Amino acid sequence: MSYTDWSKLPKELIELIFDELQHAGDIIRFGTVCRFWGLVALEARQQVFKPLRPLSPMLLLPPNKDDEAHKLYDFFKKKAYKLQIPAMRDKWCCNSWNGWLITINHTFPYEICCLNPISGVQIDLPPAITFEDSPPDLDETPIEAFLNKVVLSSTPSPSNANCVIMVIHSNYNKLAFCKPGDKRWITLKSEDIQYKDLLYYKDNFYAVGRSKVVQCDIGDDPRVIPFALLPKMGYYQYRYLVESSDCLLYVLRYMDLKDQEDPLKLRYETTGFKWGLPSYYVRKVFGTQKPNYVIDFNV
Repeated sequence: MSYTDWSKLPKELIELIFDELQHAGDIIRFGTVCRFWGLVALEARQQVFKPLRPLSPMLLLPPNKDDEAHKLYDFFKKKAYKLQIPAMRDKWCCNSWNGWLITINHTFPYEICCLNPISGVQIDLPPAITFEDSPPDLDETPIEAFLNKVVLSSTPSPSNANCVIMVIHSNYNKLAFCKPGDKRWITLKSEDIQYKDLLYYKDNFYAVGRSKVVQCDIGDDPRVIPFALLPKMGYYQYRYLVESSDCLLYVLRYMDLKDQEDPLKLRYETTGFKWGLPSYYVRKVFGTQKPNYVIDFNV
């Protein structure tokens, strides 16, 4: 009976095998084959900047008091993988994007970074104190709630000068952006605040506010540009922007408030969803034809 000693494979061949892996679970298991494979995986993982493609969404579970390791739960395989992430100590994970975690430090000056939990690679971003209105906000808002939504235009890396990170931040839900290597966050000029969701779609950032969807202009004069008007909304509704079948969709979630008798136990329950497309129309503004869009739910 023949026996194959996998640890004797040439390092170059093992690296080629590793480079073909696309699933986070496979990358974690790869390093457990033997000590040699683990060393090769550790070295190769530190160069991972490409977005991984999991077979299904994966959930990052925090460590418990008996084990400092995080766990990455695969819904498809119904299995959890242990994952050591030393860089997560004393940090709050506020968002994720294509396998990257966006973390913020609990202590001054509240450093923010993009962290790849598989490779351990960190891309530093400007700290929270560099936001235009950060000093009063950090006094009023818990650091865990300071970054409400984070969206990237592309995979972050030290060599990717075109990567833009757009955020909804503070208790005012304002829009701001930066690039890796920047020293501060830049706030977009806007008449509106309280933005609820953010999406990168066809080379542009879009955000949904109280009465309209806006496009984010990050040029020489960063500001928002009205893109689509929203229908009047009632209470207990939440708004989202999603991409589906190459289309930009507006999704409205309907909720009911439960346990209203006890204000300390407010609980919301989702009762349904409704979605719509921005429909093109032309309206007259000061005697000129001005193109615009309105959200149409009759689709």
